[in-house]
Amino acid sequence: MQRFSQFLPDFSGNRQVATTDKSRANDSKSSFDVVQTGHDTDGSDQDKLLGLPRVMRDARKQGKPVLGRTFAFFGLALTRRVTKLRKGFWMMFPGAALARTFAQLGYDFILIDCEHGNIDDAAMHAAVGAVAAEGVSPLVRIPGPDNVHVKRALDSGAHGILCPNLSSVEEARALVSYAKFPIPTKTVPGQSSDTKNNASVISRQVSGIRGVGSPFAPAVFHQSLGEYIRTANRNTLVAAQIETLAGLENCEEIAKVDGLDMLFIGPNDLASSMGYPALEHESIPEVQDAVERVLAAAHAAGKYAGMFCTSSEQVRRRHEQGFDLMNLGGDIVALQAWNANELAKIEDIRKGPII
Repeated sequence: MQRFSQFLPDFSGNRQVATTDKSRANDSKSSFDVVQTGHDTDGSDQDKLLGLPRVMRDARKQGKPVLGRTFAFFGLALTRRVTKLRKGFWMMFPGAALARTFAQLGYDFILIDCEHGNIDDAAMHAAVGAVAAEGVSPLVRIPGPDNVHVKRALDSGAHGILCPNLSSVEEARALVSYAKFPIPTKTVPGQSSDTKNNASVISRQVSGIRGVGSPFAPAVFHQSLGEYIRTANRNTLVAAQIETLAGLENCEEIAKVDGLDMLFIGPNDLASSMGYPALEHESIPEVQDAVERVLAAAHAAGKYAGMFCTSSEQVRRRHEQGFDLMNLGGDIVALQAWNANELAKIEDIRKGPII
């Protein structure tokens, strides 16, 4: 079976694969617990969802938060409330081999950071494909709320996007429109009943202006171009970072925008926009009140809430606070911390007599 395909994390420890060719199902049984064939046109919502939207929905139903670890991608991970932790990673260094290596370590999501990370367009494409081929959902943090950035990220096959510095309802609506394909309003003479059913299914989705043409995204999802167009609006996650004073003031209305799945808090920039030192946000009551406000706005609108964390203590506290998705640490930070720790252990050797 072709391995460059879209895999779905499962909370029971099983690995699932989505494929459109039923003849490949038997080939997959030896290595996968669940094989999904084709696309559903009249089944339940569960059958129609793929990728991160399905994981987020299942996590909410089962009372499980989504966690992540920073690695130039905005790394995400799933965790059981009591038992096994499901991990993610936030990636800032470029390189398909590096992305593949981290994806092979057992992380469930890799978020590729194209805002602050050293990731250009070509490196993003390479990393998304490498991550997806390992059975992990690739996410992309785009540089900003721009149509080109959204298009390039989703056309690479990303399962979702995280948009920084989103401050208004108008920007939120524009972001969603960039991420969604137009929904057909007319039928083709002589079309099959299946096509009509497909039109009925996608008519319940949010319509947008996303352009059609990329062959890379269907390959990552292991679908034909037609199948990808029919299902992508539901199977890609759209998240907005609330990290400006304007975004905070508008967060309740932003959360209500159809097609926006998550409000994610960037606490450093949020603190800065409120006039406080960025790295002191944990100890500033006004900033923490703002965090609570965004969390409440997201949940009141039926959306997910995410939070940037840098320690396990923060993750535990934010989980108890009610956040659905968190990251933990980052690739550069982890590299620095490991070297500092290990070098300190051999400092006595370095200070010994020179032979």
